[in-house]
Amino acid sequence: MTDTETGAPARPARPIEFRSVTDFSVRYADRIIELVAIPYDEDAFVPVRGRYVHESVAPGSFQGVERRANRVKVNRDHDLQRTVGRAVALHPSRTEGLVAELRIAQTVLGDETLALAEDHSLEASVGFAAMPGGEHWLENRSRRRITKAFLDHIGMVPEGAYEGRVLAVRSAGTDPGPEILTPNLDEIRQWLSTARSGSGTLATE
Repeated sequence: MTDTETGAPARPARPIEFRSVTDFSVRYADRIIELVAIPYDEDAFVPVRGRYVHESVAPGSFQGVERRANRVKVNRDHDLQRTVGRAVALHPSRTEGLVAELRIAQTVLGDETLALAEDHSLEASVGFAAMPGGEHWLENRSRRRITKAFLDHIGMVPEGAYEGRVLAVRSAGTDPGPEILTPNLDEIRQWLSTARSGSGTLATE
């Protein structure tokens, strides 16, 4: 299934899950942050459908996402009402993982986000869904391998699943492009409610 406008993989009818990375280096004058959004071939102990399992993401799992980079918004705490920016470029073929270049908006919330990230009080967290046939269970279903996934959004959150790494912070000088509408607020509210209740699975079914 593909997006008819971009040819990139379209969002599947699967649960949206959150995975985070850490370690920011932010300068207020430069609002584009380049970071490894999710590393490849690195284990994390994460909640999946109500239980914790070991998970890794295979290289190429996000292939095609680069064609819809400007549709991927950045928000606070996975809350689509609190948008702070968007991705300006995504690089799914880098050896270290899915690399994202994020532009943080020049707003009060954006400035606060940069300050908290610089203070190492926030991390980047991807919201993604496994595509059909894109998850493989191993070792009596105690380990999951992701081979094909859909990137829904990137959230700035207090805690993370992965040890991440910022690659560069540089001046933002490119055209921000057209405004992209934030989709499905009700679903995000449902994911947040599920997460706070401690069920471990953030679903949109």
